[in-house]
Amino acid sequence: MNEINKFIAGLNDKQKKLLVIAVVIVIVALFDRLLIGPTMSRLSAIEDDIAKEEATIKQDIRFLGYKDRIIKESSEINPYLTKNMSTDEEMIAAFLKKIESLAAQTKVTLIKVNPAPGEQDAEYWKYQADLECSGNLGDVISFMHAVNSDTNLMKVDKFNFSAKKSDTDEIKATMTIEKIVVTAKPMPHKADDANTPPANPPASS
Repeated sequence: MNEINKFIAGLNDKQKKLLVIAVVIVIVALFDRLLIGPTMSRLSAIEDDIAKEEATIKQDIRFLGYKDRIIKESSEINPYLTKNMSTDEEMIAAFLKKIESLAAQTKVTLIKVNPAPGEQDAEYWKYQADLECSGNLGDVISFMHAVNSDTNLMKVDKFNFSAKKSDTDEIKATMTIEKIVVTAKPMPHKADDANTPPANPPASS
């Protein structure tokens, strides 16, 4: 300590000022390294974490904004989906029953209905029926509209009208009606009838 005091006492005023400045610089440098530097690094890390959390929250808010739209779209699509797949025989029977029901509601007389076997696509199954029917022109038009607007995803694919009598509105119509079957789950294999033989039976040995 005495050596330091002697050293300081031997300095002139200018040297003492330079010494004081040097000491202050050293203290500031140590303060920066020991306290300010780590603190600023920590604050920077905290700011990065906050920025990441903000981005996550904004993304979550955006997803929540989609929630109502997704629920609405799901509720609109849900009535058109087939919940349980049955055998071809049962699916065709339900298809024909629906046609008969709509014909009865619109006062259309079904003369003949010929269903075709179901066809499977990558995204759906398709069932088809050719039919002959009769009724007043307005009732037949109402029947076709009922088919096209039903939640069973049916449509009149093609049709032809012919008058039964020239002095009445009663007509005879032929038409092809298609029904599309779509499920909410990935497309499974279509259910086969238990009594339907395989398409390519194994050769006997």
